[in-house]
Amino acid sequence: MHDQIDKIRQLLDELETVNIDAVGAAGNSDFLPATEMSVVIQEIVDDLHPLLTPYEIAFYWHLFRHSIARSGNPLVRLSVPTLQRVAKSTKSNAMDSKISEGQIRTSLRILTSIGAIRCEGEPNREGTLYRVLIPDEIDACQEYRRKRTAAAEKPQPSEAEADFYNMKENRIKVYERDGYKCRYCGKQLTRFTCTLDHVTPVDADGTNSFDNLVTACLECNSRKHRRPLGDFLTEQ
Repeated sequence: MHDQIDKIRQLLDELETVNIDAVGAAGNSDFLPATEMSVVIQEIVDDLHPLLTPYEIAFYWHLFRHSIARSGNPLVRLSVPTLQRVAKSTKSNAMDSKISEGQIRTSLRILTSIGAIRCEGEPNREGTLYRVLIPDEIDACQEYRRKRTAAAEKPQPSEAEADFYNMKENRIKVYERDGYKCRYCGKQLTRFTCTLDHVTPVDADGTNSFDNLVTACLECNSRKHRRPLGDFLTEQ
């Protein structure tokens, strides 16, 4: 566990350095102004990181730093030994073994399948040529962004839709509305002796909404049970 924590800390340090280098390099790039580069970096963190493992994140940042951030050119040539050095930099000192070539190729396949990078030619002695894409060009990132935005903008349920029976914080709102008194007999109650009763029973399509619940003492609640409110009140 400590080794994993150390690896994550070192990776975060590496990413912080990458971000600084990327923004600084962007000032001399015709690809993106420095302000736009900052936005792209933020989108990478927000929309791409959640889709990747720590190694894949480190590989992507290496490609990004040595392509778009450095010169504005999205093409970069990459070799397995280079990525082995990148992977080793994310490990703790106790984890000094090299990541296998198979693991690296698997990570590259995942980055390719997500659409974060794209192979642009056959490998040669210097490595394989890749095109690095940014979140606005990656379908998976755009889909993740849509889901994240939709979740943030999801409207809160109305009182009629909210569950005021099972949710403790909502039950208290009903008790407070009724002054902690039984709505049937008027008995003063406490939060420990209050119960909730459905005005329209659940088996008659009653809901757990604020308007369909009333505070009741245990005796009145037990006597009313599933009976219609009108029938119960006529016997009071």
